[in-house]
Order: sequence, then C-alpha cells, then structure tokens
Amino acid sequence: MGYKFKPELYLRPKSIKETTNALMKYGKAAKIIAGGTDLLVDKPEETRVLVDITGLNLGYIEGTEQGLHIGATATFNKIHDSPFLIQQPYRMIAEAAWEVGHYNLRNIATVGGNICNAVPSADAPVALIALDTEVVISGPEVERNVPLLRLFRYVRETSLNSGEFLKELVIPPQPRNTGASFQKIGRTKIDIALINVACRLSLKKGAVHDSRIVLGAVAPTPLRAYEAEKGLKDEKVTPEIVEKVAGFAAEATRPIDDVRSSAEYRREMTRVLTRRAILDAYEKALGVSG
Repeated sequence: MGYKFKPELYLRPKSIKETTNALMKYGKAAKIIAGGTDLLVDKPEETRVLVDITGLNLGYIEGTEQGLHIGATATFNKIHDSPFLIQQPYRMIAEAAWEVGHYNLRNIATVGGNICNAVPSADAPVALIALDTEVVISGPEVERNVPLLRLFRYVRETSLNSGEFLKELVIPPQPRNTGASFQKIGRTKIDIALINVACRLSLKKGAVHDSRIVLGAVAPTPLRAYEAEKGLKDEKVTPEIVEKVAGFAAEATRPIDDVRSSAEYRREMTRVLTRRAILDAYEKALGVSG
C-alpha cells in the first residue's frame, strides 16, 4: 500500500467569502486546516486541497452582552489562559482545554478543529454543550447559528453543509448562582478520554433550579443525560439524590468495547464521574452564591 495523502493545492483565503467559495469549488476534496493536529495524523486520502483559515483572524476570545465569543482558530492554551474564562461557570471551559493533550499540542490545536473532527472522546464539546453553546456557521449565502449539540451526527460526521465551516462559538450569559465541573478519565494524563463528563448546576434557594449533564466517549456523539437532569430539578443535592442521578446518567450511555476500555467499565465510570461532577459543580455554585 502506498502513501495516498497527497494534497495538490494549498489555499490561504483572506475573507469568509473566499473560504466558502473554495469549499464550494473543491467539495469533498477540500479540508479546512488551522492547527492541523488531527488532519496531519488522520491523512484522509481523498483530500486534495487544504484551505488554511488562519488568515481570517478567528483566534479571538471576547465578551459582549450576548455572551462569550470564541473564534474557531483560538488555541487551547489561549482558551486556558483567557481572563474571560476565570469566573464560574466559564472556568470549566478553561479546565477542559487544559486536558487536551500536552502543552506543545495545545499551542497549535484549535477549538474549531477539536469540534469539527467529531471524535466522541473530544474534551471541548462536552464542556461547551453544558453551557448551551451555539456555533456560528458561515456558508456561501448566509450565516446560521446552531446549538453545538446538534452539530454532531455520528462519529466524524457533522451537520455542516457543502461550502460551510465553523466560524465562532457563542456561550450565552449564564444564570446567577451557577457552578460547573469537567471530569475526565484517560489512560494517561495526556491521553484522549476513556470518558468525560461536564455538569452545570444553577441553584435557587439552595435547590437545583436548572442543570446540564453532558457525557463524552460513551456514544457516537456527545450525550445530554436528560433523565439525570430531570432527577436534579428542584432537588437539594444530597448523597441519595446524587447517587440516583448518577445512575440515570450511566443508563443513558451507549458505550462500546474497544482496545482502550470495555463498555462495562465506561458505564461504571460514567456513574463515578457524574457523581464527582455534580458535587464539584454544587460546591462551586455555593461559592458563587455565598
């Protein structure tokens, strides 16, 4: 078998329009590249054109009245170090960013690439989904906003249409008295996740008013554990409630057996990490409200 990853054309557009035109012109033969940490490992043999979007100035992290805006080419080290991500519950995004590989990789890898690669074990999506993040998708005719959860269709498949690419993430303002937690288990500190869990809790009069529990690496796409969220609604965070809700989360999983872990282990660790995430998010929410 020969080496088949042989891009024939490298483009570095200077505008959104140039980018979408290139994607439309070359179709499935074109791939977006920014950090390239996934693309240059996967080496998809159908790729003939590389479209470099680092010239579009999408590496920003900004705060507005509409929320936090993170450009698609923001690197994970930039996200981790951003002053906009110091406070609860946004700090969870910085914590998830720190879990992506090693330091040198985080200097190159971008949040947009981590999302669009659509690998079930990715760390950033679960944390972002737990904060109700939307993605801004630029296309040949219009831009559209889509909840991040709906971007994922299957393993390595997204809902991006021909000529579209991910431009920006928008994290809406969060309720008061809110805390969030990201938990992960990997084979090593810098390894991809065997399982990851993100939890966001908003408190009202000491009880859970609203919550998000998002699971990664236990299904083809990130999962919201809706039954677990319902189990927390209007409840005090007690050991009994936490245990019941963690069980709901484990029941929501659709894990597989592979070379890295068994399905049974992933299901049990979902229970463990959900328990940890709920308790950690609760403590952080109390700290904010206190």
